[in-house]
Amino acid sequence: MSNTEMDVEDPKRAAVLVAAVGVFGRYGFQKTSMESVARAAGISRPGLYLMFPNKEELYRATMQGVLERAQRAMEVHLADRSLSFDAGIVAALDALMGPYIDTPLARDLNELLENSEPRLGSMFHDYQERARATLGAHITALAPPGLLHADLTGHDVMDLLFSAALTWKSTAATRGEFRDRIRRSLQLIHRPAG
Repeated sequence: MSNTEMDVEDPKRAAVLVAAVGVFGRYGFQKTSMESVARAAGISRPGLYLMFPNKEELYRATMQGVLERAQRAMEVHLADRSLSFDAGIVAALDALMGPYIDTPLARDLNELLENSEPRLGSMFHDYQERARATLGAHITALAPPGLLHADLTGHDVMDLLFSAALTWKSTAATRGEFRDRIRRSLQLIHRPAG
């Protein structure tokens, strides 16, 4: 059973991980204590240690949960056939990256994730690669007629959109601005060359 499956089955563990997101996001890994997470989660410190033997394990489970929820949310939007091709991609990238825009806590959490390689190993990179593969497969399978051709593959479109979205995640002032930039980039991709 994976940690994410266990979180669904164990509401107490899930509540701890939600509280941990806020604490790690606000204070970073170094300044977060098991005591502060236990307090935020409304449980005793010994109770927290029964779930997670140390801060590193808690941190990994917390960040894995954040990344897994974002991945699942992206996949839900890509699978929603009531959305147009463009609207699905906008919604999917917003679900994946939008939560890291708008609030100081969101930006702090984004910075924490991006600078976590020493503690998370390749986890952040692996989730990004999984998201890129999912988005590329979606574009290749469902692109409107005429969008893709020998010089513009689904992988090319995904690479452009994903790379741009990573930049806009850090530079957009609001999620609305982030979504609007993705929409405009899709409009440019749809325009015939010449």
